[in-house]
Amino acid sequence: MLELQQVIWRAAGTDFQLRIPRLAVKPGITLLVGRNGAGKSSLLKLLATAQFPAAGEIRYDGLTAERDLPVIRSMIGFVPTGIELYEEMKAARLLHYLAELKGGADERHLEYLMNAFHIAPYKTRKIKTLAQGIRQRIALAQAWIGSPAYIFLDEPLNALDSLERLRFIRFMASHARNQTIIVSTHELNEWEAWADQVIWLDNGRIRYYGSIGDWHSGLPLSVWEGQLDHNAYSKLDPDVILQVSTEEQVYTVRCIGDAPPAAHFMRQTTTIEDAYFIRCRFFNQSHNIG
Repeated sequence: MLELQQVIWRAAGTDFQLRIPRLAVKPGITLLVGRNGAGKSSLLKLLATAQFPAAGEIRYDGLTAERDLPVIRSMIGFVPTGIELYEEMKAARLLHYLAELKGGADERHLEYLMNAFHIAPYKTRKIKTLAQGIRQRIALAQAWIGSPAYIFLDEPLNALDSLERLRFIRFMASHARNQTIIVSTHELNEWEAWADQVIWLDNGRIRYYGSIGDWHSGLPLSVWEGQLDHNAYSKLDPDVILQVSTEEQVYTVRCIGDAPPAAHFMRQTTTIEDAYFIRCRFFNQSHNIG
C-alpha cells in the first residue's frame, strides 16, 4: 500500500505548499483531479521520488526513500508531462536501455509491451522521426517495464487519438488489480467505467479521497438537461452551464442546480466530471472564494 504521513513540500520561490496529513492509496486506478496549480504534478513527482518532501514520510509497502530508495525506484513507473526521450535512439533500443536502467527485463516482456502499445511497427525508427502520439506511447510503455507495483502518470492521454486513448485505458484496467496507478487528468469522463478512486487536490490540500461511487453520491446539486429559447438562455447563470449546443436559436443546455431552470428540464446521470464541477462550485461558495 502507498501511504503518506504528515507530508509537506514547498515550491521554491513561492508561497505554495503541498500538505498531506495522511493518505493511504489502495490498488487500482485512482484519478488525481484539481485545477491548474493545485499541486497535482508536484504530488506525482513526490510519489515517483523525482523530488522529496521537506517533512513527513512516504511509504511503499512499508519501505521509505530514506532507507530503501533503489528498491523503491525499481517498483515505480512514471510518466511526467513533457517527458523527453533520447531522439537519436531507435524505439526498441530506447526501451532496452531503459530496461537496463531498471535492472533488466527479458526480451519477451519488452516485445509484449511493444505490441501492447502498438510500437512494434516503429521499433527500428529513430525517436526523432516519430509522430508525437507514437512518442507518447513509447513513454507510456516504459512505465510498465518490469511490471512495477506503483505507476504515476501525468496527463497520459496527451497526443493520443481517440482509439489509442481507449486502448491505453483498457490496458491499464487489465493490469490495475495488482498495481497502484495514479493518473492526473483533466479528461475525467473517459475514465468513468474504469477508475476505482478519486483524489481531489485543491491549493495543495486533499479535499476528497474515496471511491468513484462515493464521489458521485451525496452531492448538493443535480444535473439537468433541456432546451431554452434565446431569451430564457440569456438569463441563465453561465457558471452553472456544463454544456450547450444551439440550432436555430434553440439552446440545448446541460447544467447544474438544486432545481431545474425550467419545468421541462430532465434530471441526468451525474458523470465524474459533473461531480467535480458540483463539488468545486459548492466548495467555493462555502468558502466565499468564488
